[in-house]
Amino acid sequence: MKKVLNGFQLKIIAIVLMFIDHAGALFFPNIMLIRIIGRLSFPLFAFSITQGYLHTRSVKKYLLRLGTCAILFQIPDWFSTIYAKLTNNQFFGVHYVLNIFATLFFGLAAVTLFDKLKSKGLLWSWLGAVAMAVLAEVTGADYGAYGVFYILMFYLAGTDTKRIFIGITVLHAAYGAYEAIFSLIQTGSAAFPHAIQLFSMFSAFLVSMYNNEQGRKMKFFFYAFYPGHMILLYLIQALVQSIK
Repeated sequence: MKKVLNGFQLKIIAIVLMFIDHAGALFFPNIMLIRIIGRLSFPLFAFSITQGYLHTRSVKKYLLRLGTCAILFQIPDWFSTIYAKLTNNQFFGVHYVLNIFATLFFGLAAVTLFDKLKSKGLLWSWLGAVAMAVLAEVTGADYGAYGVFYILMFYLAGTDTKRIFIGITVLHAAYGAYEAIFSLIQTGSAAFPHAIQLFSMFSAFLVSMYNNEQGRKMKFFFYAFYPGHMILLYLIQALVQSIK
């Protein structure tokens, strides 16, 4: 795969895909193709987190930024949830407890612990990472443990194309098996309710085009884009509802 995309370009692709996904969820919930396209967004953010970890001057400040954004950016999510209940709109509002920045925070923490605990042995590294994944799951962070393991997978695979494709395949095989077993225990029949996430595997083709260059640095733009585009979509949805 030709290496033609830098970190900045991957992030631009990620936010465009995220916007398409969220717009589709609000205005075209029955068009599955839009949601499928949107599945490629999170993996690109997950990959960016691992690259950020490798290039940041201070992991502590990086964690602080993500943690602060996770808290502040809950405000538009709370607004959307309240609005959904007031208007009885099932397609409006978020369906998770904590936003994606919480997931990115837990993912970065998992990578940090995995790396820092290597001196004590691989078992300790995995225990630290798994603890963060469990924390993401129980707190209701978007994508939960699956999202944290996605970030960890990219950290372990690095920029090696073969390892990325193997890692993303193993991750989704494990995810499918987990959901099937959990469903079997709960309902008596195996199911994979989040099978749509399998389409996120196609993001490996985009990641494999990464040329190891950061590109333009506009981190605050990417941070601000999340609440900005959510608020914009909420306002458009409210306007559409008022016209009806």
